[in-house]
Amino acid sequence: MAWTYPRTVLTIPVSLTLGADIVQEDFEIPIMDGAVQVQVIVNSGGALWSADIQRGNSTIFTHRASQGGQTTYTSEWITLGAGTYSFNFATLSFGSLDAQVTVTVKGGFW
Repeated sequence: MAWTYPRTVLTIPVSLTLGADIVQEDFEIPIMDGAVQVQVIVNSGGALWSADIQRGNSTIFTHRASQGGQTTYTSEWITLGAGTYSFNFATLSFGSLDAQVTVTVKGGFW
């Protein structure tokens, strides 16, 4: 791994009044990077949510949680190779929800 600064590759705003939503977006990990981190910030409301990172038919990372109020979930740094990955985020809210999901990549030594 090289020395690269962490940078955000995906930012997904999540805003629901009531119900369910699924977001799927692809992202790239460049050759100089090799780790990814997922962060879910709930600004208000609450929900059940699921986050997955997939490459092809393989699930590389998955996390499910119930989160509410003004709370933040931050994953550990997940080691991945360069390439294209699919990020899936699903929510189920029984009231209003205002949140933001970010995916950050970085190289080594940070």
